[in-house]
Amino acid sequence: MPAQFHLEIITPTHVFDEGQVDYVRAPGVDGSFGVMAGHTESIMALDIGEIKVVKGSVEIFYACARGFAEITKDGVQLLVESAELKENIDLKRAQEAYERAKALLKKKQDEMLDEEQALRALKRSMNRMSVARK
Repeated sequence: MPAQFHLEIITPTHVFDEGQVDYVRAPGVDGSFGVMAGHTESIMALDIGEIKVVKGSVEIFYACARGFAEITKDGVQLLVESAELKENIDLKRAQEAYERAKALLKKKQDEMLDEEQALRALKRSMNRMSVARK
């Protein structure tokens, strides 16, 4: 049985080809899950959260939005709305997005266009800040 598997993180605008990895942890809608070589094939829904990739002694972190994970005998594809490497996250911009989302949620219900959209924006910005601070 192989000790590694191929990982791709795919967004509408970019493909992060991580190559051969030892482990990936992703944010499932029912909680985080981990994948190692030989994992049972499956398709899982992903939530906003952190992706952790392990290659030997190197750990790589991404902030991601919702999507799906496809786990096959050949590897793993994470198909997500967005993914951002920890090193590329602009912490100031994430904090500004957090403040905007909080302000939207404070507005009266009848003034707000979409509370669920504001909650997702708040969750995405909090996730980006959390990953950036690792």
